[in-house]
Amino acid sequence: MKKIIYTTIIGILITVLLPQGAVCQTTYKEAQKTLKKDKKALKVARKDSKRWEKEGYINLPGNLALDKQFERAMVMQLMVDEDGGTRYISANGSAIAGSEGVAQANAIDNTRVSLAGQLQAKVTALISNNKANSGFTATELETIDEFVSKAKTLIQNEIGPIDPVIEMMRRVDDKFEYRFVVLYDIYVARELTKKIIEKEMIQSISNNEDELNKLLGL
Repeated sequence: MKKIIYTTIIGILITVLLPQGAVCQTTYKEAQKTLKKDKKALKVARKDSKRWEKEGYINLPGNLALDKQFERAMVMQLMVDEDGGTRYISANGSAIAGSEGVAQANAIDNTRVSLAGQLQAKVTALISNNKANSGFTATELETIDEFVSKAKTLIQNEIGPIDPVIEMMRRVDDKFEYRFVVLYDIYVARELTKKIIEKEMIQSISNNEDELNKLLGL
């Protein structure tokens, strides 16, 4: 039954992280062309960047100007995967501190926490909707619930370095405030979460090679 639990959760993840459909995947260049044709969307991106600039935010040295960063983010949000779902998951975070380095590091950490929370929410929603009719025993449902309850922390620890698509900072009195936006690839998110489930399910059973092989379908 442990193998069934594992397989079911993986199936749920594929469903939630890769929506079904029959739409061709768009490339960055294709989405970029779409944005250039959509004057309204392009105007929104530029308006957003100006709003942040009015609040005192500037781009970090060596980065694109804020309006270009917002345009790039808009292009990526227009991209879809091969099944028609949104290609990137959006997450953001900010932090303020007396040191630039501390503010920047904390902002990245907060962005990672936000991303992990979104991934956990997607997994939780699907598992909650499906487990009632799954036929699992009470003990098996407890195993699933335990995984869900700690999924955010597990995901957060496994995400690793993230590359913000928007990076900006401002001075607030004698402190520094950093703000980041990350667009996380849905395919990477799926593989990450599958890896965590494999690891957790392996740890939940005895160290029996045959059982582990059955669990992983080897």
